[in-house]
Amino acid sequence: MSRSIIRSLAFSLKLYCRQVALVLLAASLGVCLTACGSTKVYTADKTIVYRDSVYNVSNVRIFTRKSSGLLLDQSVVDLMHVEEDGFEALLLQSPTIFVRQLYLLDEDEMLYQEMLVSSWDEFKSMNKRFKSASKKLNKFLADSKKTQLKLK
Repeated sequence: MSRSIIRSLAFSLKLYCRQVALVLLAASLGVCLTACGSTKVYTADKTIVYRDSVYNVSNVRIFTRKSSGLLLDQSVVDLMHVEEDGFEALLLQSPTIFVRQLYLLDEDEMLYQEMLVSSWDEFKSMNKRFKSASKKLNKFLADSKKTQLKLK
């Protein structure tokens, strides 16, 4: 082979190697840059503000709701899944029921509302507020970016 052909092949090989190296470099930079943006870790404490209290819920493992009623004879009844007929039957036993609705945060209680109730409509409106607050609480806990919830 002549020297000019060898030089031409060597030049073509150098050019090809540079192009391959640039493509590999661009691909690796692209991978590095996209990986940097998707590795955010949120470590801020989550807090709930309600009335005059602030509750740190960052390490709470179990959230549960509780709704109970205290009758005039001092007996306590669970009101979580009571329907209108069942509540009306309780009102026949006790004309007023002291209703407490709260959240259990592991072992701690966060009292949401308590009220003396004498009708199904009053209890129903209490439940509506309680369910609405529960939805807000669940949405807040599921969002890792939010750090504070102000309940009303």
